[in-house]
Amino acid sequence: ILGNGFITLVNCIDWIKMQKISLADRILTALALSRIGLILVMMVSWFTKESYPFSSLDIKRNKVILFSIAGLLANHFSVWLATGLSLFYFLKIANFSNAVFLHLKFRIGMVVMVIFLGTLVLLPLSLTLVSIYINIKIHQYERNMTLNSKKSDTETVSKLIILTVESFLPFTISLSCFLLLMFSLLKHIKKMRSHATGFRDPSCKAHVRAMIMVISFLILLAIHFLSHLMTAFYHNVMQSKLAFMLAEALGTIYPSVHSFVLILGNDKLRKA
Repeated sequence: ILGNGFITLVNCIDWIKMQKISLADRILTALALSRIGLILVMMVSWFTKESYPFSSLDIKRNKVILFSIAGLLANHFSVWLATGLSLFYFLKIANFSNAVFLHLKFRIGMVVMVIFLGTLVLLPLSLTLVSIYINIKIHQYERNMTLNSKKSDTETVSKLIILTVESFLPFTISLSCFLLLMFSLLKHIKKMRSHATGFRDPSCKAHVRAMIMVISFLILLAIHFLSHLMTAFYHNVMQSKLAFMLAEALGTIYPSVHSFVLILGNDKLRKA
């Protein structure tokens, strides 16, 4: 929360002073706010689970509905804003002579906006699956064990589909950006060898920094996906509560650690 709050504070102060804000800072600020929301949802969810484990069915129903929808929205915006940031780094720094790439490069803002708005189409599917998940949770105390078993299977499948939709697509886009950035860097190094500048060249440094940002997002998103995958199979596979707690703790690494990577990789934030 401190890391994401710092990003928001620095960018807002700079926005007030300069009376304008760049596209990268807008994405970073929105990303930081979405991650604060995601972490708060996780914290409140854990707190209520530990403090009120034997609450009434009505309270459980309201908790499941609230945390499921809030968690889905916060995670959706957090992941896709980070993906938009990866796409921004790629279009801003990579250098290709392809006509399509140049067309997109000169319209970075529009490309990022279209990608982000396009992902809102996925929200109805995710919300539908969440409604299935909520209905299963609400009726999990029914006496019919066979029905409960079937519901448990449906719950697991619905959670897996949500995770795949919300993680696989942004992971694929960010991985493509990373590979293309690497190809652009190798091409640039080959071009600059005759000038004996190598990695001292500003463009090379920008490439390397952007690649570090993107690869850190990919690694942390993979850990985030793995943690949710582990909790999805908790009732069927993971019998240890300690393992379940570890899986939930791993889920906080992505929204927390990546923000500090972004701070260190951004000149303005690092100097501040």
